[in-house]
Amino acid sequence: MKFREEKDEVCELQMGPMMDCTFLLLLYFIASSQIKIEEKSLGLMMPGNVTAAAKSLPAELTLAIAENGQVFCNQQPVGGADDNLLPMLQAKLKQCIDLFGDKQPVVIHPQPKVRQQRIIDVLAACASAGVKNLSFFANQ
Repeated sequence: MKFREEKDEVCELQMGPMMDCTFLLLLYFIASSQIKIEEKSLGLMMPGNVTAAAKSLPAELTLAIAENGQVFCNQQPVGGADDNLLPMLQAKLKQCIDLFGDKQPVVIHPQPKVRQQRIIDVLAACASAGVKNLSFFANQ
């Protein structure tokens, strides 16, 4: 009697078609899903009833710096061109911060040809007065 020798056949699982199906399913679910951004995550306040707290928001202080270095707070002079410490500006800012707290907005509006040191002097005066809500006006 002759016995047949059985050869071990190698069974391999084809990964290519399986990966194709997986990627097609992934693309289907990505394309069919919707990306929603909730309004609360945008950081915007929607208009509604105006409360008393919203009415009492402080008006912004505009600190204009002229090209010669003179500083104006809401169009009133608070510092000369040679005054580096700006004590009048510090007193005005401190008074507004004491009145309205950290929410007092301050906008610095330098003229295009103002020296950088003068802007730093105004920033130092704002820092010593405790201004937290500070921004710059963009010159066009």
